[in-house]
Amino acid sequence: MRWVLNETSQRRIVCPRGQRPELLGERFSNLLGHVLLPDPSHLVNLFKQRFKGQNEMRLLRPVLGVFLIIAWCFVFVASSAAQVTSPGLPKSVVEPKGFTWTETFEGSGNTDGFITDINSTVGYIFNAHFSVDFGIPYSFVQPSTSKTGTTFANGIGNPYTGLTFSQKGSAVNYSTSLNGSIPVSTTTKGLSTGRVTFDWNHHFDHEFDFVTPFLNLGVANSVPDTRYFHRPYISLGSLAHFEAGPEFDIGDKLSVTASGYYILPWGPQKIYERGKKKSDAATTGGPSLTRDGGVNFGVDYELSPMVALSAGYSYSAYYVLNTFSFGIGFNLTSMPKARRRG
Repeated sequence: MRWVLNETSQRRIVCPRGQRPELLGERFSNLLGHVLLPDPSHLVNLFKQRFKGQNEMRLLRPVLGVFLIIAWCFVFVASSAAQVTSPGLPKSVVEPKGFTWTETFEGSGNTDGFITDINSTVGYIFNAHFSVDFGIPYSFVQPSTSKTGTTFANGIGNPYTGLTFSQKGSAVNYSTSLNGSIPVSTTTKGLSTGRVTFDWNHHFDHEFDFVTPFLNLGVANSVPDTRYFHRPYISLGSLAHFEAGPEFDIGDKLSVTASGYYILPWGPQKIYERGKKKSDAATTGGPSLTRDGGVNFGVDYELSPMVALSAGYSYSAYYVLNTFSFGIGFNLTSMPKARRRG
């Protein structure tokens, strides 16, 4: 089972195993090696200039190391595959097409509290390259009793939409998605920033038998929630986000993921604490207000073609915070087909 993450929309879509992001071709292989992945020493120097404090560099070093290792794995794969002609799909393979419908219930908890949400998402797959989806979340926020000025909150979140493009090739799997949310929910409960938010994300991976290293990178104007960590706030401000690591397929139904992540904000930042009692819930500051980095571990199990379960753990090195998460997803697109089989 593959969980396709739409980070700005703060939900996941259940996709059948085998509908993995498409491969990118020979031209991108050359571009990947020469443009997207510069010399590692140059990257390290750039980060040292950006993070002059020894404490920040100490926190960043393990995450940066993971990114560099995964990045150079892609360089090696792209270089070795650049001379290979992209193979076509067998004629017997049927490309997915048509409407999709998923329902998910997921959440995460830590010493800051417990946050869950229900997401209803519908979409349409036009062809092997383009798809679009629309959805709306309903959130439940239970702050920790040790946090003053907060209380239980629930309500409809901002509706979201996303457009995804993927392309086949011989070097790496690639997909890019542009996602956005419309501010219709209230800012008083910390369920909205009152502004339109967006996230432009890029995903790369390559399958080596049962191991699939991957790299996610994107730019956004709000820190995205992930399957591992529902943050106790939503933010508004420019940032880049990165995640890299391997996924291990254990049989046909079980997969395990380990990754490092980093949030790199710049410019003014604003956060709205979820469950805040006062109406003026916004806190403003600089990049340090939303900067974060750490590691994630996740397990996914396909209970049936229609149901998928997940569990995860995330450690934030900046907040020194341990977070445990869960998720259950229903792929209702398969429901009519399952009934017909019966």
